Amino acid sequence: MTTESLPKPEEVGTFYDATNDLMTQFLGGSTHYGYWTGPDDDSTFEQAADRLTDILTGKLGATAGEKILDVGCGQGNPGVRTAVRTGADLTGISISARDVEVSNARAEREGVADRVRFQRADAMELPFEDNSFDHVFALESIVCVPDRVQALKQIARVIKPGGFVALTDFSDRDAAANAQKKKDLEAVGESWHTAPLVTEADYETFAAAAGLEVIEVTDITLNTKYTEERFYGPLREYAATHDVPPEITQVLEIAPSPEELKAMSDGAPSVGVLLVVLRNPA
Repeated sequence: MTTESLPKPEEVGTFYDATNDLMTQFLGGSTHYGYWTGPDDDSTFEQAADRLTDILTGKLGATAGEKILDVGCGQGNPGVRTAVRTGADLTGISISARDVEVSNARAEREGVADRVRFQRADAMELPFEDNSFDHVFALESIVCVPDRVQALKQIARVIKPGGFVALTDFSDRDAAANAQKKKDLEAVGESWHTAPLVTEADYETFAAAAGLEVIEVTDITLNTKYTEERFYGPLREYAATHDVPPEITQVLEIAPSPEELKAMSDGAPSVGVLLVVLRNPA
């Protein structure tokens, strides 16, 4: 991926402004992967997405009265859910103005707007004072920044000493893939405005550069691998009979075929999901 094709914040915001109202309908009400316990798990997408939210935010150990930052809040479901479950105060940010609007409306509906708020902001330049938050989480949002280290430096700046950072990222699980396969995966990533894939080992380097320490890097691909088939299939069916934004049309044109999606669900996908927990040293 060239520098020119790296995610650009304004383009990412425009993409999600146009697509998230529709995509959340096929992503269980959130905008991230689901977590299934195995092939016999018949959880709905909503249940699986909420499970991943709970697993990830549970790594923070947040308690009532603490302050959490949700970097890349989507349409607010993970942030509101986490605030309700923990009793913490939560601030969520998104580069998408539409996501911020929908997220704040969700907080109002859930009766937590007094301690849950969302605002438009760029993860590369967080508009908060140093040591503003006890913990930070980022569900798949770090894949949409052009420089992960810069984003992590910003997170390290605004989190208090001893605070935890929990995030998910997309990983390259097939180092032996041929050039055409890598090119195809890169095209899919560009259609979603995501950055190049990483490896588990990269997070030692990223964390060190940002002044954070690694607590955990876990490959959860075998639990999240059912996401693509359960997302793309229904979305394709919907798009066949309804008008959809051109951004969705482009995503579907480049997306894996139904046969490839089935193989991904049955096997071990080339693109994986990492669950990462970092800590700001006390």
